[in-house]
Amino acid sequence: MKKILLLLSLLLGATMTLAVEPKEGVDYDRITPAPPVGSGDQVEVLEFFMYTCPHCNDLEPKLEEWRKQLPPNVKFQPVPAMFGGIANLHAKTFYALQAIGEAERLHEAFFKEIHEKRNRLKNREAIEKFLAGQGVDLEKFRQAFDSFAVQTAANRAAALMRRYGIRAVPALVIDGRYRVKNSPQVLEVADALIQKVLTERQAK
Repeated sequence: MKKILLLLSLLLGATMTLAVEPKEGVDYDRITPAPPVGSGDQVEVLEFFMYTCPHCNDLEPKLEEWRKQLPPNVKFQPVPAMFGGIANLHAKTFYALQAIGEAERLHEAFFKEIHEKRNRLKNREAIEKFLAGQGVDLEKFRQAFDSFAVQTAANRAAALMRRYGIRAVPALVIDGRYRVKNSPQVLEVADALIQKVLTERQAK
C-alpha cells in the first residue's frame, strides 16, 4: 500500500511540475472589453492562421494532434487571417473549400504546397490548378468562391480579427476572453486557459 501511495505521489509531483501556469502579459493577453462569463461547459477555441505563415506551418502538425485530444465540450474553429492581398485570397479559398466539404481534407495539403513545394498559390489560376490536381470539382469551387456566403464568412473573419486584436499569426483565442501568445508552450497554455474558463464559470 505504501508503494502505491509513493507511486501516486511521484506521479502527482511530475504532473504538477509539467503543468503550465500561464501568466497574463507573458503567456497570454486578456481581451477587452471581455464578454460576459458564459455558462455550461462549452468552450470555443479560435485559431487565426495564414497559409503562407511559416510559424503556422510549423504549428500545424502539433495543432492537429492537439485537436484530436480535445474533449467534446471544446469547439475548435480555424479562422483564416484577413491581412489583405494573398492572405484574403487564401481566406476566401478556405471558406469556399469549407462550403463544398473539402477544407479539412486539403488543409494540410495547402500548407505543404506552399512551404514544401514552394508554390505560393498567389492567384486564382494557380489555386485552381492545384485544386484540380487534388480532385476538387472546380465548378463547385468557383461558385462557392464567388458566393455571398463566402464573402460573408471572410468579412466575419476580418471582424473577429479586429475584435480580438489579432496582429500576428498563429494566434489562439480562448472563449473570446484570452489571446494566447505564440511560444513553444502555446498549446499547453491553451489547455490551462480552457480550464481557467471553466473554473471561472463554476465560480459565478
